[in-house]
Amino acid sequence: MPRDPDRTRAKILAAAVTEFAANGYAGSRIDRIAARAGANKRMIYHHFGGKQDVFEAVLADRLTTESATEDLVRLWMHEALERGDGDIVGLAERRRLAVAQVESVRTAQGEGALPNDLDPSFLAMARLALDVFPLAFPQLVRVYGDNGATSNEFREAWTGFLQDWYKPRERSRAKPRLKLDRDGVARAATRPGQPRRP
Repeated sequence: MPRDPDRTRAKILAAAVTEFAANGYAGSRIDRIAARAGANKRMIYHHFGGKQDVFEAVLADRLTTESATEDLVRLWMHEALERGDGDIVGLAERRRLAVAQVESVRTAQGEGALPNDLDPSFLAMARLALDVFPLAFPQLVRVYGDNGATSNEFREAWTGFLQDWYKPRERSRAKPRLKLDRDGVARAATRPGQPRRP
């Protein structure tokens, strides 16, 4: 059976995404990427080059997409930790996506769905921050509420909240609400030995 280089490359890239998203650049290993892809290390070096080249390919492939996923958010976090804001992979493509998002905000401002007096670039960044927060910080979601970030209850409530925030809906429409552990928050805010307010 003849080899399909495109298929092999795609399998290696998918395995590398999983490896780098889970372990970052420093913790990732070419051996594990090869095992996940069902390939040998020689094929990885043939298609991509060394570990740095594979990482660059993963960033270029995944960081220029519009939809935030767990793997993408983890890659963003590893990218920030390991590169900061210098040497940004796929900068032109990512800027193109950012410009489209800012234009979408401007349109919403023109329609009265978002405040007109706020910077559309900042609003677009705030939107992105709200989208990725539960994926980036699941432990904080659990701190503030009873349900984990991956639970159906939280996802439904968060989606409703984001829809309200992005584009106001009619007030009469019922929507799910996040159940806040008010007692837990009150206990955490009370200093030891200080009586809790009624």
